[in-house]
Amino acid sequence: MKFFISSSLCWDYHPKEVITLAKKFCFSGVEMWAEHIYHHDANAKVLRDYAKEEGIALTLHASSWDLNICSINKGIQEQSVKELKKSIDLASQLQVLHMTFHPGRFTVKDYLWEYHQDRLIENTQELLAHAADKQVTLSQELMEPIAKEILTQPKHMNVFQDKVGTELPVTLDIAHVPLHESSIQYLEQLRFVNSIHLSDSSKEQYHVPLGEGEVELQHILEVLSTMDVPIVLEGMDTSRELTFLKKHIQFLYNHKWIERKVSI
Repeated sequence: MKFFISSSLCWDYHPKEVITLAKKFCFSGVEMWAEHIYHHDANAKVLRDYAKEEGIALTLHASSWDLNICSINKGIQEQSVKELKKSIDLASQLQVLHMTFHPGRFTVKDYLWEYHQDRLIENTQELLAHAADKQVTLSQELMEPIAKEILTQPKHMNVFQDKVGTELPVTLDIAHVPLHESSIQYLEQLRFVNSIHLSDSSKEQYHVPLGEGEVELQHILEVLSTMDVPIVLEGMDTSRELTFLKKHIQFLYNHKWIERKVSI
């Protein structure tokens, strides 16, 4: 399997250091977060060249915090599109395999469905056109079923893809699948999946270290092992200890999904 690490697991480390860590722990790649690169004022071309030198593949998670391409507030909507185009430009500079990005969401509850649906389609088409110009492959993330999110189920994503009018790959986040539903069924129902985000989940919290939640990980990993797509270990850790990442690694090692060649 091609395990990647999310750079958000190593937030306090410079993105170039994250590539070094991925190499150290024998991962195939890194999903860089755009906000992480901006936070450290990292040079995209330096990261691209260093990753190639180290044999580490790159994907990019676009900016998503505070953004909403469906917002009723036109200023926020327009700026959100601009920020995602900026992420696409960054993805082009990094020469990533693909860029995962979040869909828009409702501004207030689920009011004005048609307005939000139209903006979601139009603005996604605009982003796809910009990505095509930059030779960047996009991947739309299926979101968790929480208030205001629009694309939360495979059937919603499939209908949306048809309305967009072009092939749009999908990132399936295992932690976003409700615990009472099957991640495998989600995987089977979705079309064009080109990326997996992997972490555990509990009734109280999305995105916890592998083995600390209630997801049936063993069966899921058996299925994922047959796929040739990046499997990105996710989470947020702002410390220098890399506790979240090390828990992921320990779980995968204990269950023989990876070989631990260095001490953690």
